[in-house]
Amino acid sequence: MEEQSTPDRPFTSDFSSMLNLITLNSLGMFFFGFLIPFVVSQQIDASGTEMGLVFSSNVIGYMISSPIAGILVDYGLSKKKMVLIGSFGRAMSYIILFLAILTDFLVGILAGMFFLGFIVSLFWIPLNTMIAEKSSKFHRAKAYGLRDSNIGKGQLIGAFIGFGIWGYANSFTNPNPLFVYSPLLIYCLGNMLAGILFFFNVDEDIKFISSDEPQVKIVENNQIARYYRLSILFFLFVLLLGSINGSLAKPFLLVYLLENLTTDPNIATYIYIPAGVASVYLAPKLGDLADKINPYSGITLASLLGAVTTFFLINTSSLLIFTLLLTLDTIIVSAGILIIQNFLSRVSKSHRGRLFGLQSTFNNLGGIIGPLVGGMLWDTFGQKSPFYLSIGVELFLIPFFIIAVFLIYPHLEESIVR
Repeated sequence: MEEQSTPDRPFTSDFSSMLNLITLNSLGMFFFGFLIPFVVSQQIDASGTEMGLVFSSNVIGYMISSPIAGILVDYGLSKKKMVLIGSFGRAMSYIILFLAILTDFLVGILAGMFFLGFIVSLFWIPLNTMIAEKSSKFHRAKAYGLRDSNIGKGQLIGAFIGFGIWGYANSFTNPNPLFVYSPLLIYCLGNMLAGILFFFNVDEDIKFISSDEPQVKIVENNQIARYYRLSILFFLFVLLLGSINGSLAKPFLLVYLLENLTTDPNIATYIYIPAGVASVYLAPKLGDLADKINPYSGITLASLLGAVTTFFLINTSSLLIFTLLLTLDTIIVSAGILIIQNFLSRVSKSHRGRLFGLQSTFNNLGGIIGPLVGGMLWDTFGQKSPFYLSIGVELFLIPFFIIAVFLIYPHLEESIVR
């Protein structure tokens, strides 16, 4: 079934209901991002290298399954069924991690993180493909911004639940671990419910078509062949380098905060809340901006601002300034991701699943290498060393991103002619 666009409705009729369900799938993301580094570093007292292994294990699973999920999407496997399996799989991973945390079992945490990464590609890749199918090319980044906004809402609700239980449970002299970590079970139920509702309420056959937009520039197969594929490969390679750089320091930011600015985990969580609020309210506006901005200038500006923000972030002793800079950094990173995803979604309509799968694979390969290198730097050269290297590499990669976009831009299947 196809629906035509109008100036007032650039998305299909079921687009909003589809995205609203993401809120339930996202309940655990914020609390989970705090819990795992805290447990591994403070409760189990793992080394920097061991922390890197824990963070990387999640990405290894995602990297292995991403190309498989992309191929399954392009070959016509029901995207709703894949989302359902991914939702229930994520629920199962929370149970594995809940049991491993209760027993301080580092190998169990590694296994749970790996399984979580492996199974979520069955959720995100078909979902991202459906978002592209149900949105106008002129509003694609906004569509992904609305996705991020719903993710942010879920994170805030989940954070309120998780940190509320965490704070109350830890207020007792001898807190009950079952109660302290019970939010993981709540998130488990949320994912199961979201998967079921998605399966029965979203019609994957409803797709967006343009009625009054300019004709897209379709590139014939005999025009692309070797040059086009090499351009895609180069673009993905640059994404790999960017992913390595992005994960050099990010997994260690919470640990850096706890060991240098405050030892109170509750204060540390409050510092992250403004960044979460910003992601809810600004994501659609960032999407609007990403739809309008030139990808060359957008990526360049995001990289420059990101490098400057990171430098000041690790050179302040003020919790307030750290909070403001972290919020700004989150906004910058979100804008950069939306620009890249918008661009990638328009490369090929018939191979979106595979392209998203390859993007995830290269991003996740970088996410494996980055934390390992960052952990070794952390142990060897000090806690600021991963951040300083990240700043340098981010600036170094700017011209390579520009070249990668330049090579692919003339061959976009969904080019925008204004």
